Amino acid sequence: MDQNTSSYNSYNPDRGRHSFETASLVSGILSLLLLCTGVLSIPTGALGILFSRLSKKGNNPLNAPAILGLIFSIIGIVAGCLISAYAIYMVLTDPSVIEQVRQMYARYGMEMPEYPIFLQQ
Repeated sequence: MDQNTSSYNSYNPDRGRHSFETASLVSGILSLLLLCTGVLSIPTGALGILFSRLSKKGNNPLNAPAILGLIFSIIGIVAGCLISAYAIYMVLTDPSVIEQVRQMYARYGMEMPEYPIFLQQ
């Protein structure tokens, strides 16, 4: 057997690149699917961006799965941050939520701590 034609001795610089492209695409899609949770879409989107950057070796352009993964991940991060910020705003400014928290504290025999002045009724 000729050692020069053996596939075991050949160096492939693109080895592992396709797996990072696939991981980027999967993470981007998961980031979009996890938007209903708000917070979980942010770390999965960050992983999608990381995998997309890892799939780019040298001056080679990104392939289609890596580009889609990057786009989906960025959308997932931005939308996740907006959804989380809106949910926090609604919880902190809705008087019915504050009243439900007071009732929960009273049910367990505890006193609710004081909140900042903008949350008082």
